[in-house]
Amino acid sequence: MTAEVGGTQVLGATDLSVAPGQVVAVIGPSGSGKSTLLRILTGVQAPTTGNVMIDGVELTRLSVGARAAFRRDRLGVVFQDPELLDELSVAENAALPIILAGRPRGEALSSARVQLSRVGLASRGDGSPKTLSRGEAMRVAVARALVAGPRAVIADEPTASLDRTNALAIARMLVDNARAMGAATVVASHDPEVVAMCDDIVDLRSEAQVTRS
Repeated sequence: MTAEVGGTQVLGATDLSVAPGQVVAVIGPSGSGKSTLLRILTGVQAPTTGNVMIDGVELTRLSVGARAAFRRDRLGVVFQDPELLDELSVAENAALPIILAGRPRGEALSSARVQLSRVGLASRGDGSPKTLSRGEAMRVAVARALVAGPRAVIADEPTASLDRTNALAIARMLVDNARAMGAATVVASHDPEVVAMCDDIVDLRSEAQVTRS
């Protein structure tokens, strides 16, 4: 697939294949197209050429609304910005995908609290996102991404705002989730220790996917 903005190519020809339970790292310098690739994989942006198939669904054939519903119901997404809603509690933010999908509120909040515990924020569920550091907010975003048990997880620099201990813990959580849930997982990262946890690497400088030995 490729992508252009205003006639300028922002993503060169790139092939990406991720099996259930596999974790693929996307690497490359700033401006190489990592975020563009992830926006395409989540259906936020359509590629200029090529197509995207996730869990048997071709995203490039869906309408904008249908892509949004697919993203909500079947993907776990972590963007560079946590995108938490200040008017909701931390637990409500983490539960939002399954609340929107129609899960009973009490059940949704219970599931969210399990995920918040996994990211070390069990005691913060009733608080406001305004009280969180950026690193804590990113951990809530990861909890929100995993709360529905998605078939695929797309994470854009999920550890960039975290200290070393929490960064590696979050990366390990994403890898363990992929193994346990069979979730195809793509992680864009500059962090060599995070990249080392992944099975394959897509280097956007060479537009090649490399399987780690």
